[in-house]
Amino acid sequence: MENVFFNDKVLEAEKKIISDLKIPSIVLMENAGAGAADHILKNYISDNSPEVVIICGKGNNAGDGFVTARHLQNAGVKIKVLTLYKERELKGDALINFRILKNVSKGKINILFCLKGKDLISEIRNENSIIVDAVFGIGFKGIPDSRIRSVFESVNSLKNNFVVSLDCPSGFYSYDQSTVCVRADVTLMMGVRKFQTMFYKGREICGKTEMINIGIDQSEFTKYNTEKIFRPVINEISELIPARNINSHKYSNGKVLILAGSPGLTGAACLCSMSALRSGAGAVITGIPESLNDIMEVKLTEVMTLALDETGNKTISVSAYSKIKEKLKWADSVLIGPGLSDNEETHELVRTIIRENDNNFVLDADAISAFRHDMKLLKNKKIILTPHPGEFAGLTGLKTEDIRKEFYEIASEFVRKYKVTLVLKNSPSVTVSENGFFINSTGRENLATAGSGDVLSGIIAGILAQTGDPVNSALAGVFIHGECGDRLYSATGDRGIAAGDLITLLPDVINNIKNAGKIK
Repeated sequence: MENVFFNDKVLEAEKKIISDLKIPSIVLMENAGAGAADHILKNYISDNSPEVVIICGKGNNAGDGFVTARHLQNAGVKIKVLTLYKERELKGDALINFRILKNVSKGKINILFCLKGKDLISEIRNENSIIVDAVFGIGFKGIPDSRIRSVFESVNSLKNNFVVSLDCPSGFYSYDQSTVCVRADVTLMMGVRKFQTMFYKGREICGKTEMINIGIDQSEFTKYNTEKIFRPVINEISELIPARNINSHKYSNGKVLILAGSPGLTGAACLCSMSALRSGAGAVITGIPESLNDIMEVKLTEVMTLALDETGNKTISVSAYSKIKEKLKWADSVLIGPGLSDNEETHELVRTIIRENDNNFVLDADAISAFRHDMKLLKNKKIILTPHPGEFAGLTGLKTEDIRKEFYEIASEFVRKYKVTLVLKNSPSVTVSENGFFINSTGRENLATAGSGDVLSGIIAGILAQTGDPVNSALAGVFIHGECGDRLYSATGDRGIAAGDLITLLPDVINNIKNAGKIK
């Protein structure tokens, strides 16, 4: 898995790795700059490309920029370097690489000092230039002064230029910051991914992100990843999806029991039921209020329905428990919640099921809110919770705004306390367990549509029925769900999909993920 670090933790880890492996820091700078240059050459330079303008500060990020400039110039690219600090203000590896750049370029590279943003604008004459941002990287903290702010604002004002930031857009430090920073089209991350760049405003500011190998294996970073934050990749996910035995039958391929649906919310029950089936489960039974059974039998031709006693509001009644208990013995996984309603009697049924049984459970939507006043029932159960920030706030009694701002700390503490697996539907979604904090690498804004979460809970329940492993089922389910969304994004863009579109793609997407694991 790819390691993910908070900015300050990256710098600490690199110092320790440099000490452990006896790698001079200037070698890592050379690898970073050479890797960035190679990526730019392969992906953004063509025969008729204009010049590349590299804007440099004075620290290690600037040093990366100087190395990038040298390698691009050696490849025949027209280069201009705009420095925001004079040579006497540079130090360490950055100063060494600045002097190397001057010596080897022999006047082929324009190296100019820019005092303010207006000076920078006057030097970027071609509006189609590629701009490389090497001002601060992850080393920036605080609020930029007026001079640097004018530089950032000037870069952002350029309309048709393509901006590549090295490691991190300069001036960026937090996914909820309000101060100005460079806005990149692409961010080339050095060695490891940085946590703040992966969420909320960070996703907007960083643009597309790519990893640059700086010559340190991920296993070295893992030694110092004390927060245990990871980003699973497709080959690892493929190993979490079980293969069917050639002699298997429907009941040996995973049996899912679903309790879902209420008046006006039958769609949620249908979506999660079909996604559980399409994700590989051999059999699915969906328990619903008895007055909805006729219509559900029409809508769910491949899924068995279970008509259950209902309340006066036509939601599932606590008196249905004895009938449900028999099916709990049958099920390999149990999904409760999509469209279930906020009826208190139905909530008491949910609490009774969890209190008295030890199945592999997935709790979604309305089933989560059943525990807002009795969270201790969740503790030490084999449970996957799949809330969005609002539902998680309702469960914990916190504000949604606080959940969004401090989700790492809050989610991690929640899992430590209750020993559950938490899938927090976010941008991107995260899976949190005692094994670590896992950031999903698939999924785009087109997934923000009604019913998408119901599909996700069904996928997770379907895989859980096959594996019996809550953490790995959650990781695989979130990845698969996002990959379905990504495929639709490629075809139709950022809007217009319906949740059911995801379900139709499930078999092919899962097959492709499994096959990816066979390619080493």
